[in-house]
Amino acid sequence: MTASFKQSIRDFYSRHPLLTYKKGEMILRADDAPHGVSYIEKGVVRQYSINGSGESLMLQLYRTGAFFPMTWVINNTSNRYFYEAATDVAIRRAPQGDVKKFLEKHPEVLGDFTARLLLGITGLWSRIEQLVLEDAYAKTILLILYYVQKFGAKDARGVALEVSPTHKEIAAWIGTTRETASLQIEALKRKSLVLTRGRQLIIPSLSALEKELSAARLTRMQRSES
Repeated sequence: MTASFKQSIRDFYSRHPLLTYKKGEMILRADDAPHGVSYIEKGVVRQYSINGSGESLMLQLYRTGAFFPMTWVINNTSNRYFYEAATDVAIRRAPQGDVKKFLEKHPEVLGDFTARLLLGITGLWSRIEQLVLEDAYAKTILLILYYVQKFGAKDARGVALEVSPTHKEIAAWIGTTRETASLQIEALKRKSLVLTRGRQLIIPSLSALEKELSAARLTRMQRSES
């Protein structure tokens, strides 16, 4: 998104009050009608679903500059998901009708959103493929690499995740139990492929982690052929 896009969006949303949420606070519940279209000025928002057994599946992370829920804006789709503050969050919320008019007057903003949406769909296809074809160990590595791409920052010990998933969140991302997710992280820690500083994850070597992923995939393939 270019600077001009960002400025036009900021100008539009500046007319609406700033709302703040602490980490872990619910912003929008599943099946609740949205109070408006939220624009994230600061922080990260997680989107997830919960089944009848109380198991959750993480779907998306929205960072500063993102809107949600956009499917409700574009085609009036009912909200089926939970939106929760993954960090301390500051948002501004505008009425659905006002956002539609804004997009009509600024087709370049809608075009940019559409381009990013298509990238997101491509990522979703990749994630579905991973959930079906990969084992828990490979899925955990893939998830860490995803977080590196979104939240990685150079650190004296390697790459530190400014937003790190908990074991419970890892389980929700890869569709397994918390215990299984914890076992995968412990295995990576034993190989010094992942370090911890409090609750923060640190990756000493991205290349080593990527090689581990390739090796894990090769091992799985060899087992399936034997």
